[in-house]
Amino acid sequence: MMYKLLSIDAAAVTRNLMLQNTETNTVEKVFDDSDIINEDETFEFMEIGKIYDCKLALFGSMKQRHVGKWRKFNILKANVKIGVRLFLEVKAEQDIYYISQKNVPGYESMKSFMFEYTRLDLIQVNSLNSGNLYLDY
Repeated sequence: MMYKLLSIDAAAVTRNLMLQNTETNTVEKVFDDSDIINEDETFEFMEIGKIYDCKLALFGSMKQRHVGKWRKFNILKANVKIGVRLFLEVKAEQDIYYISQKNVPGYESMKSFMFEYTRLDLIQVNSLNSGNLYLDY
């Protein structure tokens, strides 16, 4: 999906980015830790106002703990490889996200599921990914 970078809130090592989906206009606060997990290739090249092809991963659980956003997701595709990890490509309303397959036991027999997420992680920009060291939450 294509996203426009609206703002960058940089800390010492990590960053929070505000991205706007160019198709749905959904604005997302996204965590970028590519500087920590990638030695040479980071997402530091991103500039405010420019548009990028991004993949956003949801950090969370199928258990509702009332600490994040509880939503229903429809499974679009399984076994989506980003870096060395396998993700589910999922959809909520018109927006597409990625969830580690290990976080959705039994996904093979599901069409949809409920998931609570506390954070969105930026795991791929254009063809550059930070999925190689993406933790299986």
